[in-house]
Amino acid sequence: MGNSRGPLPPRSPRTAPESFWDALNRAERQTFISLARERTFAGGATLMREGEPADHVIVILSGWTRISVQDHGRERVIAERGPGQLVGERAALQVSVRSALVVALETVKGLVMRTDDFAAFLGAHSDVLSIVEGQVYERLTEESVPRTPGGASPTPVDRTAPGEVALGRTASYPARPSAARPLIGQPHAFHGENCTVVLTDVVGFGSRSRNDDDRLIIRKSLLEMTWTALGELRERCYCEDRGDGILLIAPADIPTVGILRTLFDALPNALKRHNRTYGPCVQIQLRLASDVGPVTSDDLGVQGEAIIRAARLLEAPALKRAMVRDRADLGIVASGFVYDTAIGQSGGPIDSAGYVRIHVHVKETTQQAWMKIINPAPPDDCLPSPCDFRQLPRRVLSTCQAAGRAGGQLPANQPRRCALG
Repeated sequence: MGNSRGPLPPRSPRTAPESFWDALNRAERQTFISLARERTFAGGATLMREGEPADHVIVILSGWTRISVQDHGRERVIAERGPGQLVGERAALQVSVRSALVVALETVKGLVMRTDDFAAFLGAHSDVLSIVEGQVYERLTEESVPRTPGGASPTPVDRTAPGEVALGRTASYPARPSAARPLIGQPHAFHGENCTVVLTDVVGFGSRSRNDDDRLIIRKSLLEMTWTALGELRERCYCEDRGDGILLIAPADIPTVGILRTLFDALPNALKRHNRTYGPCVQIQLRLASDVGPVTSDDLGVQGEAIIRAARLLEAPALKRAMVRDRADLGIVASGFVYDTAIGQSGGPIDSAGYVRIHVHVKETTQQAWMKIINPAPPDDCLPSPCDFRQLPRRVLSTCQAAGRAGGQLPANQPRRCALG
């Protein structure tokens, strides 16, 4: 946090969206206050800076802040946050560095809490974790809304909210609408050009050991990881939520090696952080397949044989066996063409160590591919695989599920990971 001042934009009336603080009950507020410290920031002060380590979150008590990101060298304003709202919340979930700049538009008072304390607070209050997960998901949707030239929000809203939050006040929390998010970014149409296709699949997404709440957390978390990993490339790619995974298509002008390096550098650590934060039933084992080929847009989305081939690669028996055997966070499988041109080049930007050649015969598809397993679990850090999961005593299964919804707070004598599928 700093106090560098700069020119402030003209202010227009605004209305505070639904408040994080209003969602907390009295006991949750008292616990939050006991873990935080109150601070005052002058108008123009920087509360959080894009790219810096994410070491704290803030609940705004009074005043307004501006949230912006760098977009192709220009500042793009995402939103303004005011009384009762939480900022910096992604730090406690997956992201280790700030993804946006937060600047005080006027004198701001807030409750500042260290990231570690906030993560522990969420772990002890599962209902609050659900609220924060929903807020992260909605704000990702908010960031993807097209902006007018110059970076301003296309639809300013009225600022008529109360000027200050009463710390002990009790208020209702409005029901949040569902946030459909089929795409990240607004890509151009594809007309048969050769594109890089990346398809991911969450192992055991439909397992009976998960419920709908677990699957919602997993979907949101995977979208967040993908959004963050893509960085500046996200606005140029087609990214579709397919329920148990994501279809990502990079246009022909983005080199295959560039999109894969971006994902391979970020996803392993993001998955590791997620799986350390959450309990077994919402942890993620991810399979990732990549191929290259012509892609065409149509009224229903996109199509192309490369997408079908990538789907077949995900089902490779060798990959599935390796994921079960090693209980790894991430398993990568690349077509022969992708390996030869983007991964296997000596001295290239992608580390080719650890890849093994496999033979893939799934349905009508037969091809050679290359596989790598990343972040295998230590031998003593595993719960039974799902075929055994249903046979666990009900007491143990209930403990795992409850911990998954409470942010991963397992008893000290319980292992941290279960393989699902």
